[in-house]
Parts: sequence; structure tokens; C-alpha cells
Amino acid sequence: MTPELYDVEVASKIREAALDGRERDADARDRAADRRDDLADKREAVLANREAAVQALLAAADERDRLAEERDRRAEARDEAAERRPFTSEEEYAAAALDRGLSAVDRFNSGVDRDHSAGDRAELMGLPREPLRRPLGDNA
Repeated sequence: MTPELYDVEVASKIREAALDGRERDADARDRAADRRDDLADKREAVLANREAAVQALLAAADERDRLAEERDRRAEARDEAAERRPFTSEEEYAAAALDRGLSAVDRFNSGVDRDHSAGDRAELMGLPREPLRRPLGDNA
């Protein structure tokens, strides 16, 4: 083999090895990008579930507030009915007392609903807006 052919063959093998190294590097980069894409997909799925949970919690809080308003209106109507009742007989007095008792129960339940909806909204205020990141390094 002549020195020129030997040099061409060596140079060809060096180029081939360099191309193989570049392909391995490109494959490694592709695998890393695929892992990042998978993590991003998982993160988005978690965030979508969190958003659905937040919306459900807000809807439940709104429903509790609506029920509390209904109970308050019902309690007011019962109080007005109790005030209009004549106290000429035991039955009328008992009916008025029952109306006032039911009115008090409605007001109590209304307060409970308002407390729960306020608690739900306060819980939402405490949620982090972004996913928490784990520390990197030896402490991870």
C-alpha cells in the first residue's frame, strides 16, 4: 500500500469515526429532548387537573353562597310571618315560635355555608401559582 492510499484510508476512518460520534451525540440530545417533552406533558397534565380542581372548588363555594342567600331570604320571610301572626291562641303562638326556630336554623346553616365557602376561597389563595421546584444538588 502506498503512503498516499494509506493516508486517504486513515483520513476516511477518522471522518467516519467523527460522524459516528456526532450521530451518538445527536441521538443523546434527542433522547434528552424527548425526556424533557415527557416531563412537560406530565407537568401540563398535573396543571390541567389542578385547574379543574380549582374550578370545582370555586363552583362549590359559589353554590354554598347561593344556598346561604336562599336560607337568609327564607329566614327573613319566616320572621315576617311570625311577626304578623296574632298571639290570640296557643296554636298561633306555637306556630310563630316554630317559624322563629326554623328561621334561626336557616340563619345558622347560612353562616356555616358562608364559612365553608370563605374557607375554600382562602385555601385557593394559599395555593402556589406555579408547581414547586425541588432543590438540585446533594439535598434533592
